[in-house]
Amino acid sequence: MAIFGATGRTGRVVVEHALQHGHEVNALTRDPARIGPRSKLHVVGGDVRNPAAVAGTLEGADAIVSTLGRRRRGPDVCTEGIRTVLSAMADHGPRRLILLSNYGVADSRHRTAYVTVSWLLERATLRDKEQTEALLRASDADWTVVRAPVLTNGPRTDRYRTGTDLRLSFTAKVSRADVAAFMFAELGHNAYLRRAVAITS
Repeated sequence: MAIFGATGRTGRVVVEHALQHGHEVNALTRDPARIGPRSKLHVVGGDVRNPAAVAGTLEGADAIVSTLGRRRRGPDVCTEGIRTVLSAMADHGPRRLILLSNYGVADSRHRTAYVTVSWLLERATLRDKEQTEALLRASDADWTVVRAPVLTNGPRTDRYRTGTDLRLSFTAKVSRADVAAFMFAELGHNAYLRRAVAITS
């Protein structure tokens, strides 16, 4: 399994979940020192926008998990990174990709107070995620997009709701541990293949 965004707050939880469940993990990070050595964990140093680094991360992987996030004043790393990943997938496989996005983008951009405020506060981030989703929809990859509200550091509860037509409110939140659990469950069941699904506790 290849994981991009592995040293972010959600990425770390996803890596831990994968290792605890016996997966071989290739994790790409610009700073390998941020990930300690672990059994079945293969750390690749590099940038997700670099084709060689991405190709090395995909080597031997059977699926891809992306928790890439945009820094407030940084480049559109989600869009640029996933563009590189999709290109590498065409040459190196695998076809299956699950990506963490934000509720309130693309067809979940409903006329609600939650979405309006989100775009006022995080316009650049949401625009980056929206462009990333557009790249996936135009590709032939077997993708799933997981649209999350506010993420917390709470424990895994397995008491979350998912759906393609959920309408989330200001109180919506979900733990990173539950998001990780759902992402891996989806990789096993393919219930939302080539669809975007919202998640909330």
